[in-house]
Amino acid sequence: MGKVFLWIAAVLLVVFTVKTQYLTSKTWEPFKQGCMAGGTATEEQCSCLSNYVHKHFSDNEVEQIMKGIITDPAMQQKVEGIVRVGSRECKNP
Repeated sequence: MGKVFLWIAAVLLVVFTVKTQYLTSKTWEPFKQGCMAGGTATEEQCSCLSNYVHKHFSDNEVEQIMKGIITDPAMQQKVEGIVRVGSRECKNP
């Protein structure tokens, strides 16, 4: 019985480590802070928008969006559309 608990603890430790080190977004908080810096949205709205944007784009894409280095016109339109729809949906989260 003791081995079972030891295995469960080991698996939970691995899951926790993977989740905290590899599955967390490095751009979520900076994106939210950038939204908050705009001054017109609440913290709840910015969290909602950050979640929405991160559902549609990878961390690398979000980083490019925040740096303003997207040169592909199709990608620019996609970003504008996602942010527009996300802003509308997060207006009253």
